[in-house]
Amino acid sequence: MNSENSEDSNEIGQTRDITILIVEDDSPLLEFFSTILRREGYKVLKAQNGVEALEIAKSRPDERIDILLSDVAMPYMGGVQLAVNLLEIQPHIQVLLTSAMPFQEISNQCGTKFHPAFLAKPFSVSNLTAKIKTIVESTSIYLGPHARGYPGRS
Repeated sequence: MNSENSEDSNEIGQTRDITILIVEDDSPLLEFFSTILRREGYKVLKAQNGVEALEIAKSRPDERIDILLSDVAMPYMGGVQLAVNLLEIQPHIQVLLTSAMPFQEISNQCGTKFHPAFLAKPFSVSNLTAKIKTIVESTSIYLGPHARGYPGRS
């Protein structure tokens, strides 16, 4: 076994306990993101709009969702309102919003409620995985199942 394979195994081991809720109204894009992030070793939950995503989160009160990856403009409930609602249920959640809109517009929508990470559409797979990795490494999510004070983790 070479060191490159060993390093890959290590990274996947560190992502195994991280759950990402992907919310995207474009079905092929939702499936694509899901496939990519599962291959990276993350647990993935999927929804096609904010209302559906909120129901998923509410139906799993004892399960931690670590990262919300959401489009901003969607029917029924957009990504900003979804993030506000999810942060009330799981205040630790890290928010990554995607949009073709300029970040300043999205930042204005968020106000002082929360400060999301952002990816401008269109973006590459490598940009997506790098942004997720940065979020993971810069927060207590990186501690995995040993992080204290989170649902499902003592």
